[in-house]
Amino acid sequence: MSLPLIKYVLTGALRDRLLLSLIILLILGSSLSVFLGSGAVIEKNQFSLVFAAGGLRVCGMIGLVLFVVFFMRRSFESRDIDYLLSRPLGRVQFLSSYAGAFSILALLVSAAQTLCLYIVEPSLFGEGHILWALSLLVENIIMVHVGLFFSMVLTSAAGAAMVSFGFYVLARMMGQILGIIDHGKTLHDLEIFETVMQFISAVTPRLDLMGQTSWLLYGPGSDIGLGFILAQGVVFVVLILLAAMLDLIRRQF
Repeated sequence: MSLPLIKYVLTGALRDRLLLSLIILLILGSSLSVFLGSGAVIEKNQFSLVFAAGGLRVCGMIGLVLFVVFFMRRSFESRDIDYLLSRPLGRVQFLSSYAGAFSILALLVSAAQTLCLYIVEPSLFGEGHILWALSLLVENIIMVHVGLFFSMVLTSAAGAAMVSFGFYVLARMMGQILGIIDHGKTLHDLEIFETVMQFISAVTPRLDLMGQTSWLLYGPGSDIGLGFILAQGVVFVVLILLAAMLDLIRRQF
């Protein structure tokens, strides 16, 4: 990795006021969850906590992906990447530096999300919150790498953002899709669809198993642990980086 290049990307995030905008958005979302929770008849604190967790998770992901996609496309269009690669800087070092900088941003945003969730209801904070925060960090890191890959492959920033969001929705719905397929195994007209979706599920992270709001209320379960979360993050980040690296190596500047 190149520390000056990492600093360059982080400086760009500060210049675009990404962190400031996301912090304001997270604070507003947390305040809204507390306000709506106050109107609940029973379990007001639990309602506010669950509502805030879902909103913070989606808002953080959207902000990170939009920044990564538009920052990369702006760098391509302004020829910044062409200039950087003309220097004594390898393409592997270039991509790893960008990926490292985006991962640091994901870490900062995840910390802000966890802090906001703690402020919403500190009395309920426990082991489940820690597992939720770690899974959220892994999810954010996966999504910034997804945004990095699609922003390099697609020439349209809007198109890359939409595809990244579609990937996120698919990853969040993969459990329901596989459940429907498993329930309809006796139907012969679903065999082709089942094969296709089984293949897609093998290369798609199971984000539906991460960041579960039930952990916030009842603590971590016995089915999903920290090992699964970290292993899934490492595997899919490596796969996405390899795909991005192959595209970058074959690209002619």
